[in-house]
Amino acid sequence: MKMNKWTMGLAAAGIVSLSSVAQAQDAAAGAEALAASTTLSGYVSTGYKFGSGNASTGYFRAGEDIDAFSLDVIDLKLSSAQGDGAMDTGYTVELWMGPAATDIGTGDSGAGTSTVELMQANIDLRISGIDLKIGQFGTVVGNEVYNYNENAFYTHSWGFAIEPTHHTGILASYTVSDDLQIGVGLANSTAASINAKGANAENKTVLATVSYTLPSGTGALAGTELYYAYVAGADSSGSADTNTDYHYSSIALPELVANLTAKVVWDHVEHAGTTGYAGTNSDVVGLYLGYSLNDTTTLNVRYEAGNINTHAGASSATASTIGGDNMDNLQSLSIGVNHKIWDNVISRIEYRHDEVDTTGTDDQQEVIALNLIYTF
Repeated sequence: MKMNKWTMGLAAAGIVSLSSVAQAQDAAAGAEALAASTTLSGYVSTGYKFGSGNASTGYFRAGEDIDAFSLDVIDLKLSSAQGDGAMDTGYTVELWMGPAATDIGTGDSGAGTSTVELMQANIDLRISGIDLKIGQFGTVVGNEVYNYNENAFYTHSWGFAIEPTHHTGILASYTVSDDLQIGVGLANSTAASINAKGANAENKTVLATVSYTLPSGTGALAGTELYYAYVAGADSSGSADTNTDYHYSSIALPELVANLTAKVVWDHVEHAGTTGYAGTNSDVVGLYLGYSLNDTTTLNVRYEAGNINTHAGASSATASTIGGDNMDNLQSLSIGVNHKIWDNVISRIEYRHDEVDTTGTDDQQEVIALNLIYTF
Protein backbone atom coordinates (compact mmCIF):
# COMPACT_ATOMS: atom_id res chain seq x y z
CA MET A 1 0.00 0.00 0.00
CA LYS A 2 1.52 3.34 -1.09
CA MET A 3 0.61 6.61 0.68
CA ASN A 4 1.96 10.13 0.25
CA LYS A 5 3.42 12.18 3.12
CA TRP A 6 0.17 14.18 3.57
CA THR A 7 -1.84 10.97 4.08
CA MET A 8 0.78 9.61 6.49
CA GLY A 9 0.59 12.84 8.50
CA LEU A 10 -3.21 12.64 8.77
CA ALA A 11 -2.93 9.04 9.90
CA ALA A 12 -0.31 9.92 12.54
CA ALA A 13 -2.59 12.67 13.86
CA GLY A 14 -5.46 10.21 14.14
CA ILE A 15 -7.62 12.09 11.62
CA VAL A 16 -7.82 9.11 9.27
CA SER A 17 -7.16 5.41 9.78
CA LEU A 18 -4.81 3.36 7.67
CA SER A 19 -7.57 0.78 7.08
CA SER A 20 -9.94 3.40 5.64
CA VAL A 21 -7.18 4.66 3.35
CA ALA A 22 -6.52 1.12 2.15
CA GLN A 23 -10.22 0.54 1.49
CA ALA A 24 -10.47 3.78 -0.45
CA GLN A 25 -7.45 2.85 -2.54
CA ASP A 26 -8.91 -0.60 -3.27
CA ALA A 27 -12.24 0.96 -4.31
CA ALA A 28 -10.46 3.43 -6.61
CA ALA A 29 -8.44 0.62 -8.16
CA GLY A 30 -11.62 -1.37 -8.75
CA ALA A 31 -13.33 1.63 -10.37
CA GLU A 32 -10.32 2.19 -12.63
CA ALA A 33 -10.33 -1.47 -13.70
CA LEU A 34 -14.05 -1.29 -14.48
CA ALA A 35 -13.61 1.91 -16.46
CA ALA A 36 -10.76 0.36 -18.43
CA SER A 37 -12.93 -2.61 -19.47
CA THR A 38 -15.98 -0.50 -20.40
CA THR A 39 -16.48 0.98 -23.85
CA LEU A 40 -18.86 3.77 -24.89
CA SER A 41 -20.26 3.58 -28.39
CA GLY A 42 -23.32 4.69 -30.29
CA TYR A 43 -24.55 6.82 -33.17
CA VAL A 44 -26.70 9.77 -34.23
CA SER A 45 -29.23 9.17 -37.03
CA THR A 46 -30.83 11.95 -39.09
CA GLY A 47 -32.89 11.93 -42.28
CA TYR A 48 -35.07 13.66 -44.84
CA LYS A 49 -38.11 12.00 -46.42
CA PHE A 50 -40.33 12.67 -49.43
CA GLY A 51 -43.65 10.79 -49.59
CA SER A 52 -46.85 10.30 -51.55
CA GLY A 53 -50.04 8.25 -51.34
CA ASN A 54 -50.71 6.93 -47.85
CA ALA A 55 -47.16 7.46 -46.65
CA SER A 56 -48.36 9.68 -43.82
CA THR A 57 -49.53 6.59 -41.92
CA GLY A 58 -45.94 5.40 -41.89
CA TYR A 59 -43.96 2.35 -40.88
CA PHE A 60 -41.10 2.72 -38.42
CA ARG A 61 -40.91 6.47 -38.98
CA ALA A 62 -40.34 6.17 -42.75
CA GLY A 63 -43.72 7.76 -43.37
CA GLU A 64 -43.36 10.31 -40.57
CA ASP A 65 -41.95 13.82 -40.99
CA ILE A 66 -42.69 13.75 -44.72
CA ASP A 67 -41.02 16.62 -46.63
CA ALA A 68 -39.08 17.57 -43.52
CA PHE A 69 -35.74 17.02 -41.82
CA SER A 70 -35.80 14.62 -38.89
CA LEU A 71 -33.62 13.71 -35.96
CA ASP A 72 -34.35 10.02 -35.49
CA VAL A 73 -32.40 8.92 -32.46
CA ILE A 74 -29.24 9.24 -30.40
CA ASP A 75 -27.99 5.80 -29.38
CA LEU A 76 -25.65 5.39 -26.37
CA LYS A 77 -24.21 2.01 -25.43
CA LEU A 78 -22.05 1.07 -22.45
CA SER A 79 -20.61 -2.42 -22.68
CA SER A 80 -17.86 -4.72 -21.52
CA ALA A 81 -17.02 -7.43 -24.02
CA GLN A 82 -17.03 -10.99 -22.77
CA GLY A 83 -13.64 -12.66 -23.09
CA ASP A 84 -12.76 -16.15 -24.28
CA GLY A 85 -12.22 -17.63 -20.82
CA ALA A 86 -14.31 -20.46 -19.41
CA MET A 87 -15.95 -18.21 -16.80
CA ASP A 88 -15.67 -14.76 -18.43
CA THR A 89 -18.43 -12.18 -18.01
CA GLY A 90 -19.65 -9.05 -19.73
CA TYR A 91 -22.59 -6.66 -19.87
CA THR A 92 -24.46 -4.26 -22.16
CA VAL A 93 -26.57 -1.22 -21.34
CA GLU A 94 -28.02 0.69 -24.30
CA LEU A 95 -30.24 3.79 -24.34
CA TRP A 96 -32.22 5.48 -27.09
CA MET A 97 -32.91 9.22 -26.90
CA GLY A 98 -35.00 11.24 -29.31
CA PRO A 99 -38.27 10.89 -31.23
CA ALA A 100 -37.67 7.29 -32.37
CA ALA A 101 -37.35 6.17 -28.75
CA THR A 102 -41.14 6.37 -28.53
CA ASP A 103 -41.37 3.50 -31.04
CA ILE A 104 -39.62 0.70 -29.20
CA GLY A 105 -42.14 0.33 -26.38
CA THR A 106 -39.79 -1.01 -23.71
CA GLY A 107 -41.16 1.32 -21.00
CA ASP A 108 -43.87 0.30 -18.54
CA SER A 109 -46.54 2.12 -20.54
CA GLY A 110 -45.52 0.71 -23.90
CA ALA A 111 -44.79 2.66 -27.06
CA GLY A 112 -45.42 6.32 -27.67
CA THR A 113 -44.86 7.65 -24.15
CA SER A 114 -41.23 8.68 -23.80
CA THR A 115 -38.31 10.16 -25.73
CA VAL A 116 -35.82 8.20 -23.62
CA GLU A 117 -36.07 4.40 -23.56
CA LEU A 118 -33.91 1.45 -22.60
CA MET A 119 -32.98 -0.51 -25.72
CA GLN A 120 -31.32 -3.34 -23.82
CA ALA A 121 -29.69 -4.15 -20.48
CA ASN A 122 -28.23 -7.58 -19.87
CA ILE A 123 -25.44 -9.55 -18.26
CA ASP A 124 -23.32 -12.08 -20.17
CA LEU A 125 -22.09 -15.15 -18.28
CA ARG A 126 -20.29 -18.31 -19.38
CA ILE A 127 -20.55 -21.71 -17.69
CA SER A 128 -18.95 -24.86 -19.17
CA GLY A 129 -19.02 -23.50 -22.71
CA ILE A 130 -22.62 -22.25 -22.45
CA ASP A 131 -23.11 -18.50 -22.93
CA LEU A 132 -25.94 -16.99 -20.90
CA LYS A 133 -27.61 -13.64 -21.57
CA ILE A 134 -29.75 -12.52 -18.64
CA GLY A 135 -31.91 -9.41 -18.46
CA GLN A 136 -33.61 -7.55 -21.27
CA PHE A 137 -32.43 -8.33 -24.82
CA GLY A 138 -33.46 -8.33 -28.46
CA THR A 139 -35.56 -11.14 -29.89
CA VAL A 140 -34.09 -14.12 -31.75
CA VAL A 141 -36.40 -13.92 -34.79
CA GLY A 142 -35.99 -11.69 -37.79
CA ASN A 143 -33.46 -10.38 -40.28
CA GLU A 144 -33.58 -6.77 -39.08
CA VAL A 145 -33.18 -5.04 -35.73
CA TYR A 146 -34.15 -1.67 -34.33
CA ASN A 147 -30.74 -0.02 -34.64
CA TYR A 148 -30.49 2.10 -37.77
CA ASN A 149 -26.79 1.41 -38.25
CA GLU A 150 -27.15 -2.40 -38.25
CA ASN A 151 -29.60 -2.75 -41.17
CA ALA A 152 -28.99 -2.43 -44.88
CA PHE A 153 -32.02 -0.12 -45.20
CA TYR A 154 -33.22 3.03 -43.48
CA THR A 155 -36.84 1.88 -43.37
CA HIS A 156 -37.85 -1.42 -41.82
CA SER A 157 -39.37 -4.46 -43.48
CA TRP A 158 -42.94 -5.74 -43.10
CA GLY A 159 -41.45 -8.89 -41.69
CA PHE A 160 -40.03 -6.79 -38.87
CA ALA A 161 -43.49 -5.32 -38.32
CA ILE A 162 -45.03 -8.66 -37.33
CA GLU A 163 -42.18 -9.93 -35.15
CA PRO A 164 -41.63 -9.51 -31.42
CA THR A 165 -38.72 -7.20 -30.68
CA HIS A 166 -37.58 -7.56 -27.04
CA HIS A 167 -37.80 -10.05 -24.18
CA THR A 168 -37.05 -10.03 -20.46
CA GLY A 169 -35.59 -13.37 -19.46
CA ILE A 170 -32.64 -15.66 -20.07
CA LEU A 171 -31.10 -16.94 -23.31
CA ALA A 172 -28.53 -19.76 -23.45
CA SER A 173 -26.31 -20.29 -26.50
CA TYR A 174 -23.97 -23.18 -27.23
CA THR A 175 -21.51 -23.75 -30.07
CA VAL A 176 -21.70 -27.44 -30.99
CA SER A 177 -19.10 -27.08 -33.76
CA ASP A 178 -17.74 -24.48 -36.16
CA ASP A 179 -20.79 -25.14 -38.35
CA LEU A 180 -23.56 -25.59 -35.78
CA GLN A 181 -24.83 -23.29 -33.01
CA ILE A 182 -28.00 -23.69 -30.94
CA GLY A 183 -29.85 -21.58 -28.41
CA VAL A 184 -32.78 -21.89 -26.00
CA GLY A 185 -34.38 -19.44 -23.62
CA LEU A 186 -37.28 -18.44 -21.43
CA ALA A 187 -38.89 -15.01 -21.19
CA ASN A 188 -41.81 -13.42 -19.40
CA SER A 189 -43.74 -12.72 -22.61
CA THR A 190 -43.46 -11.73 -26.26
CA ALA A 191 -44.12 -8.07 -25.40
CA ALA A 192 -41.37 -5.45 -25.63
CA SER A 193 -42.09 -3.77 -22.29
CA ILE A 194 -39.46 -4.56 -19.67
CA ASN A 195 -40.68 -7.15 -17.14
CA ALA A 196 -44.01 -7.43 -19.00
CA LYS A 197 -45.86 -10.65 -18.17
CA GLY A 198 -48.86 -12.40 -19.62
CA ALA A 199 -52.17 -12.60 -17.79
CA ASN A 200 -50.83 -15.76 -16.13
CA ALA A 201 -47.26 -15.05 -15.01
CA GLU A 202 -46.51 -18.76 -14.80
CA ASN A 203 -46.89 -19.13 -18.57
CA LYS A 204 -43.44 -18.37 -19.95
CA THR A 205 -42.43 -17.56 -23.52
CA VAL A 206 -40.15 -20.11 -25.17
CA LEU A 207 -37.22 -19.09 -27.39
CA ALA A 208 -35.24 -21.47 -29.61
CA THR A 209 -32.66 -21.07 -32.38
CA VAL A 210 -30.48 -23.24 -34.60
CA SER A 211 -27.84 -22.01 -37.05
CA TYR A 212 -26.01 -24.29 -39.48
CA THR A 213 -23.44 -23.51 -42.16
CA LEU A 214 -22.98 -26.03 -44.99
CA PRO A 215 -19.40 -27.40 -44.85
CA SER A 216 -16.82 -27.44 -47.63
CA GLY A 217 -17.88 -30.89 -48.86
CA THR A 218 -21.23 -29.59 -50.15
CA GLY A 219 -19.87 -28.15 -53.40
CA ALA A 220 -21.00 -24.80 -54.73
CA LEU A 221 -23.40 -24.33 -51.81
CA ALA A 222 -20.63 -24.62 -49.23
CA GLY A 223 -20.85 -21.67 -46.88
CA THR A 224 -24.63 -21.38 -47.15
CA GLU A 225 -25.99 -20.22 -43.77
CA LEU A 226 -29.28 -21.77 -42.60
CA TYR A 227 -31.09 -20.25 -39.63
CA TYR A 228 -34.34 -21.03 -37.85
CA ALA A 229 -35.81 -19.34 -34.79
CA TYR A 230 -38.98 -19.92 -32.81
CA VAL A 231 -40.78 -17.78 -30.22
CA ALA A 232 -44.01 -18.92 -28.59
CA GLY A 233 -45.86 -17.27 -25.73
CA ALA A 234 -48.29 -14.63 -24.57
CA ASP A 235 -48.21 -10.88 -24.93
CA SER A 236 -48.99 -8.69 -21.93
CA SER A 237 -52.38 -7.32 -22.96
CA GLY A 238 -55.89 -8.24 -21.89
CA SER A 239 -57.29 -10.29 -19.04
CA ALA A 240 -56.47 -13.61 -20.75
CA ASP A 241 -53.31 -14.79 -22.45
CA THR A 242 -53.29 -14.29 -26.23
CA ASN A 243 -50.67 -16.81 -27.30
CA THR A 244 -48.84 -16.36 -30.57
CA ASP A 245 -46.26 -18.56 -32.31
CA TYR A 246 -43.53 -16.86 -34.35
CA HIS A 247 -41.47 -18.86 -36.86
CA TYR A 248 -38.55 -17.33 -38.73
CA SER A 249 -36.33 -19.02 -41.35
CA SER A 250 -33.52 -17.67 -43.50
CA ILE A 251 -31.08 -18.89 -46.13
CA ALA A 252 -27.99 -16.78 -46.79
CA LEU A 253 -26.29 -17.97 -49.96
CA PRO A 254 -22.53 -17.90 -50.48
CA GLU A 255 -21.07 -15.41 -52.93
CA LEU A 256 -21.96 -17.33 -56.12
CA VAL A 257 -21.40 -14.15 -58.13
CA ALA A 258 -18.52 -11.86 -57.22
CA ASN A 259 -19.54 -9.02 -54.88
CA LEU A 260 -23.20 -10.21 -54.74
CA THR A 261 -24.89 -11.35 -51.52
CA ALA A 262 -28.34 -12.95 -51.43
CA LYS A 263 -30.62 -13.89 -48.57
CA VAL A 264 -34.16 -15.28 -48.48
CA VAL A 265 -36.23 -14.90 -45.29
CA TRP A 266 -39.68 -16.08 -44.20
CA ASP A 267 -41.78 -14.89 -41.27
CA HIS A 268 -44.74 -17.09 -40.34
CA VAL A 269 -46.99 -16.04 -37.43
CA GLU A 270 -49.80 -18.17 -35.99
CA HIS A 271 -52.34 -16.28 -33.89
CA ALA A 272 -53.99 -18.49 -31.28
CA GLY A 273 -56.63 -16.77 -29.22
CA THR A 274 -55.97 -13.23 -30.45
CA THR A 275 -59.32 -11.43 -30.38
CA GLY A 276 -60.75 -11.18 -33.87
CA TYR A 277 -57.87 -13.12 -35.40
CA ALA A 278 -57.94 -16.50 -33.62
CA GLY A 279 -56.73 -19.23 -35.94
CA THR A 280 -55.41 -16.82 -38.58
CA ASN A 281 -51.86 -16.68 -39.90
CA SER A 282 -49.55 -14.00 -41.23
CA ASP A 283 -46.81 -14.71 -43.77
CA VAL A 284 -44.16 -12.43 -45.22
CA VAL A 285 -41.41 -13.67 -47.55
CA GLY A 286 -38.46 -11.41 -48.28
CA LEU A 287 -35.52 -11.36 -50.69
CA TYR A 288 -32.44 -9.29 -49.83
CA LEU A 289 -29.75 -8.59 -52.42
CA GLY A 290 -26.57 -6.59 -51.95
CA TYR A 291 -24.03 -5.72 -54.63
CA SER A 292 -20.74 -3.95 -53.93
CA LEU A 293 -19.98 -1.65 -56.85
CA ASN A 294 -16.63 -0.69 -55.29
CA ASP A 295 -15.05 -0.15 -51.89
CA THR A 296 -17.30 2.82 -51.11
CA THR A 297 -20.64 2.08 -52.82
CA THR A 298 -23.16 -0.73 -52.27
CA LEU A 299 -26.50 -1.26 -53.99
CA ASN A 300 -29.19 -2.97 -51.86
CA VAL A 301 -32.56 -4.39 -52.94
CA ARG A 302 -35.33 -5.73 -50.70
CA TYR A 303 -38.53 -7.29 -52.04
CA GLU A 304 -41.34 -8.60 -49.83
CA ALA A 305 -44.66 -10.31 -50.49
CA GLY A 306 -47.34 -11.87 -48.30
CA ASN A 307 -50.32 -11.16 -46.09
CA ILE A 308 -50.70 -9.74 -42.59
CA ASN A 309 -53.78 -10.46 -40.48
CA THR A 310 -52.84 -8.73 -37.23
CA HIS A 311 -50.08 -6.91 -35.41
CA ALA A 312 -51.20 -8.07 -31.97
CA GLY A 313 -48.25 -8.83 -29.74
CA ALA A 314 -45.75 -7.59 -32.31
CA SER A 315 -44.02 -4.30 -32.97
CA SER A 316 -47.21 -2.47 -33.99
CA ALA A 317 -45.79 0.88 -32.93
CA THR A 318 -42.97 0.54 -35.43
CA ALA A 319 -44.98 -0.35 -38.50
CA SER A 320 -48.50 0.94 -38.92
CA THR A 321 -50.46 -0.67 -41.73
CA ILE A 322 -51.40 1.47 -44.69
CA GLY A 323 -54.99 0.35 -44.86
CA GLY A 324 -55.93 -1.76 -41.86
CA ASP A 325 -54.85 -4.87 -40.03
CA ASN A 326 -56.22 -7.30 -42.64
CA MET A 327 -53.70 -6.90 -45.46
CA ASP A 328 -53.73 -9.17 -48.50
CA ASN A 329 -51.48 -9.31 -51.57
CA LEU A 330 -48.84 -7.22 -49.82
CA GLN A 331 -45.93 -6.24 -52.04
CA SER A 332 -43.05 -4.00 -51.09
CA LEU A 333 -39.92 -2.97 -53.00
CA SER A 334 -37.02 -1.01 -51.51
CA ILE A 335 -33.91 0.07 -53.44
CA GLY A 336 -31.07 1.75 -51.62
CA VAL A 337 -27.59 3.04 -52.33
CA ASN A 338 -25.06 3.22 -49.51
CA HIS A 339 -22.12 5.45 -50.44
CA LYS A 340 -19.26 6.26 -48.08
CA ILE A 341 -18.33 9.95 -48.25
CA TRP A 342 -16.92 10.59 -44.78
CA ASP A 343 -15.20 8.41 -42.21
CA ASN A 344 -17.51 7.03 -39.49
CA VAL A 345 -20.60 8.17 -41.42
CA ILE A 346 -23.21 5.97 -43.10
CA SER A 347 -24.77 7.93 -45.97
CA ARG A 348 -27.59 6.44 -48.02
CA ILE A 349 -30.54 7.20 -50.25
CA GLU A 350 -33.52 4.87 -50.49
CA TYR A 351 -36.64 4.49 -52.63
CA ARG A 352 -39.58 2.44 -51.36
CA HIS A 353 -42.91 1.40 -52.90
CA ASP A 354 -45.67 -0.48 -51.03
CA GLU A 355 -49.06 -1.73 -52.17
CA VAL A 356 -51.66 -3.91 -50.50
CA ASP A 357 -55.31 -4.94 -50.80
CA THR A 358 -57.37 -3.97 -47.76
CA THR A 359 -61.10 -4.80 -47.79
CA GLY A 360 -61.23 -4.60 -51.56
CA THR A 361 -59.18 -1.40 -51.84
CA ASP A 362 -55.71 -1.23 -53.37
CA ASP A 363 -53.61 1.10 -51.22
CA GLN A 364 -50.21 2.34 -52.29
CA GLN A 365 -47.51 4.55 -50.87
CA GLU A 366 -44.07 5.72 -51.93
CA VAL A 367 -41.20 7.16 -49.94
CA ILE A 368 -37.81 8.54 -50.93
CA ALA A 369 -35.53 8.89 -47.91
CA LEU A 370 -32.07 10.30 -47.24
CA ASN A 371 -30.22 9.08 -44.18
CA LEU A 372 -26.98 10.10 -42.42
CA ILE A 373 -25.66 8.20 -39.41
CA TYR A 374 -22.55 9.19 -37.48
CA THR A 375 -21.16 6.22 -35.55
CA PHE A 376 -18.75 6.59 -32.65
